Amino acid sequence: MSQINDLLEDLEFIRWVKYPDNELATFWKSWMDANPDRIEDVKLAKEIVLGFRFPAPKPTDATKKEVLTRILRDGKEGTRPATYRIPPFSQVSRPRTWQFSKVAAILVSVILLPLLITNYTKDQNPVLEYTAANWVTKETNAGEKLSFRLPDQTIVWLNAGSSLTFPESFDSTVRLVKLRGEGFFEVSENAEHPFQVLSDSLITTALGTSFNINAKRKGEIKVSLVTGKVAVNFQSDGKDYFLTPGQELNYSKSTNKGDIHLFNNELVLGWRFGKLIFKKSNLQEVKDKLEEWYGVEITLAGYPKEEWRFNGEFENQTLENVLKSISNIEDFSYMIDNKTVTIEFNK
Repeated sequence: MSQINDLLEDLEFIRWVKYPDNELATFWKSWMDANPDRIEDVKLAKEIVLGFRFPAPKPTDATKKEVLTRILRDGKEGTRPATYRIPPFSQVSRPRTWQFSKVAAILVSVILLPLLITNYTKDQNPVLEYTAANWVTKETNAGEKLSFRLPDQTIVWLNAGSSLTFPESFDSTVRLVKLRGEGFFEVSENAEHPFQVLSDSLITTALGTSFNINAKRKGEIKVSLVTGKVAVNFQSDGKDYFLTPGQELNYSKSTNKGDIHLFNNELVLGWRFGKLIFKKSNLQEVKDKLEEWYGVEITLAGYPKEEWRFNGEFENQTLENVLKSISNIEDFSYMIDNKTVTIEFNK
């Protein structure tokens, strides 16, 4: 029984069992794949968690207050917790040993107490939500970039308009982080603890590796590998993709298909070094990239004489210099007013 205590004390595990969603299912599937010897522990822990059934009748405020007060008092005084009747397990029958009592006490503290607190503070249709304790989120706004180290010494670069959520310490077998937007990772090698990035429905698994993930465009995810090896799994089709250095996986969620090809290292990774690069970019692509890069809002007046296929590279340049260069080629005038830019096409 002691081998499953780590699962029973994990709020994310309990939330997955009682209130499952796609993100939790993705994580725990990956965790079990990495820890096949713990599958039986997971099954037993699920049975224990599902064994708790709260009474259907809504308790009165007085009852909730009395039970909550008793739990808090018992915890403060260090006395033995109150006994709660637990229905039999659906498939597993275990003797009621002191170990079971210990597990029951753990579950009372992590399940019943939050439930009582939530119900006591919300009168109408309370929503019980468990969040992982000691998780940190780093994020960037438009026009910002950020680099930092994770607890395992992995180095992360976040592009503009992105965020990364990670635990204060990697205590699990898998080093899991959650990415929104675009990020580059130089992963600290640890063969016993794979590093995983969850971005949308994609899981990228690595050991000692450097790679870029771009999930900025809705429905399209790109993984570009610089060094090492990575395995990429998409939960929508269950397929695994394996990349070697110089390869990029471009996955479309609408078609559930992935395409592996070589990529331009500078074009994909130039953002890390302050390089703003356009490669046969149309007007909308240039506009979107300038807004994100400089944190501005661009308004268009009129239309270009012909479709844009703009090529250009700017390293650590001001918005004024970039617009001036582009306007000489694409024939427009512009005005910058703080964070607002107006582009007017010449007739």
